[in-house]
Amino acid sequence: MFCLPHAGGSAAGFGAWRRRFAAHVRVCPVELPGRGTRWGEPPPARFAALVADLAARIKREADGPYLLYGHSFGALLAYELAHALRPVLGEPAALLVSGRNGPGVPHPALPLHALPKERLIERLRALDGVPAALVDKPELIDPFLPVLRADARLAELYRRGRHPVLGCPVRVFAGDHDPLVDPAGLRRWAEETTADCEVQTAPAGHMLTNHPVFLAWLARNVSGLAAGAAAPR
Repeated sequence: MFCLPHAGGSAAGFGAWRRRFAAHVRVCPVELPGRGTRWGEPPPARFAALVADLAARIKREADGPYLLYGHSFGALLAYELAHALRPVLGEPAALLVSGRNGPGVPHPALPLHALPKERLIERLRALDGVPAALVDKPELIDPFLPVLRADARLAELYRRGRHPVLGCPVRVFAGDHDPLVDPAGLRRWAEETTADCEVQTAPAGHMLTNHPVFLAWLARNVSGLAAGAAAPR
């Protein structure tokens, strides 16, 4: 399962998942440029170039049926990667996304990427996007702001390309008081596949990847999808 982070996030955010889901799937966090093990690289400037970069890395690591998971900005990346990888790896066994309306729905909120620092941090706090350790020390966020702004710009300016629909299942999860999603927008994911699309919500906000209900949802889907992918055909 290749995992794509939210805007400003890194592969480290999925570290605990390696053990949590080890019985069902090999978790492969995908590192984006400008953070973590790719800290010295410039932040992403173009969506298409970023997808091409990540697709090349995934192709080198994939060794059989695979899943794609992404949260928020990562959901868009996972969706685009499902199309980019289709000619060489085939479609994923499923596309799993959270915290984002369907790719045909424009970003619903006031753009973050060009806001002054103080207003940006205020908006991030509203989304629970500032780690607790940094809430009272916003100056420590400075090294991460260029990457966050670059990711947010790509997410906020994103427009769905002219892709054919996928044929794999789509699984969608969101918090029911997440300001960046709405029920109609979440249902739009069903337009992206000829297979089944299931949407689940829980009492949560935007940053929900450690929420117990989300983790139970992901475990249930990963175990079922992994078993289906491994079954003889």
